[in-house]
Parts: sequence; C-alpha cells; structure tokens
Amino acid sequence: MSRETVIFIIPTYNEESVIRKNVISWIPVIKSIPGSMMLIVNDGSTDNTDNSLNKLQKEFKFLKVINKKNEGHGRTIRLGYEHATKSKYTWIFQTDSDGHFTPSDFYKLWDMRNTSPFILGHREKRADTFFRRALTKIIKGWVFILFRTVIYDPNIPFRLMKVSYLKKILPKVKSGVFAPNIHLSILAARDKHNLHHIPVEHKNLNKKHNNINIFKGAFQGFFELLFFAFEIA
Repeated sequence: MSRETVIFIIPTYNEESVIRKNVISWIPVIKSIPGSMMLIVNDGSTDNTDNSLNKLQKEFKFLKVINKKNEGHGRTIRLGYEHATKSKYTWIFQTDSDGHFTPSDFYKLWDMRNTSPFILGHREKRADTFFRRALTKIIKGWVFILFRTVIYDPNIPFRLMKVSYLKKILPKVKSGVFAPNIHLSILAARDKHNLHHIPVEHKNLNKKHNNINIFKGAFQGFFELLFFAFEIA
C-alpha cells in the first residue's frame, strides 16, 4: 500500500503579525506524516505578509507559496484546491492562517480518514462575534431548506478531503463563488458520505471584522446557493 500524504492548503490575507507563528505551529503535524507539504496562497496582501512568506519558504522545504492578486477568499481557496488536485498527494487539509484552530485537532479528522473521503470539523463553541455566529446558523438553516441535509458547520476551514474525491466534485462548483467550501460540503453530503462533524477547538483572537463586507458576501452566497440547488436538483 502506498504511503498516504497530505497537502495543507492555507489561504491568507494580511496576516503579517501572525503568519510565522502559525506556520511553525503546524510543523509537528506535517513532520508526523512524511512526504507532506504546506501550500499557502497569498491573496494579494497589502502588508508585509508576502515578505514573511518568502522568508519562511526559504527556511522550510515543506512550504510552497503562491502569490496572487487580490480576488477574495473564495477564489483563493479554489486556486489552492485546483493546485492540490493536480498534485501527487493523497489528502487535502484546508484551514486558515490566522490561528483560530489548534493544529493537534487535525488528528481527530485524520484518525477517521478510512471511513470517509470528506471529513469536517465542527466549531461547537465558536469563539466569534454574535454576528458571525448568527450568520453561521442562518447558513446552516438555508442549506437545510434548499438541500434537505444537516451540515453542522458547512463553511468550516478545518476539513480533510481525499484528493481523488475532490477532483471529482470540484468541477461541479462554479469558479468565483463566494464560499466554495459550502458547495463542496453539500455535494459530499448528497453523495451520502459521513462528514462526521468532529468538534474542534476555536480560539478567540479578538480580531476586528468588517461586518458590512461580511454581510455583502453572505448575501451573494445565499443567492449562489439558491442557483446551486437548481443546478444539482
């Protein structure tokens, strides 16, 4: 049996102050699965994130960086996935670069990999603003109404996916959608895969968010899910 490896996909934007610390925090996990790597996709950061990443890339052989123009979180994740599906790796693990999650929680998903090709974490105690927590509940309800499926945390950036399976379903998600992770979660649920919804720690970083931009993105995402429901009906 061939060795299983993981490509860790991490989108980032303006995380100059924390990116080094967060990359280093994942080293024990990456080293525990020989042959694995980390791919960070920099979405046109306007601070010094790119300089920090270039230094990290020279320091750590397991790290590759893609710098791109600013196009938004959804397109950035999509680019990382497209790169991963053309790679030699067995699994894809996607998370964010800001340090909300505990790297060791990865093993909760990894230990279940023989039972499903698509496994989700679940922010059971979400350390976030009331607005973002409420938005997650609305999205969960909207997914249930449109697709008749319960997904505890459909957009969570803490997910393990088999490369061969993602290669199959990614073309079914239109390029440029606001939240491709939600669409992928829905497709996996409709394929009757056990998403598991594994509780993982979510840390409070006291980050400031632009609620207006989040609301605009969510509004776009709701309509995209509506059209998606008709497409896959």
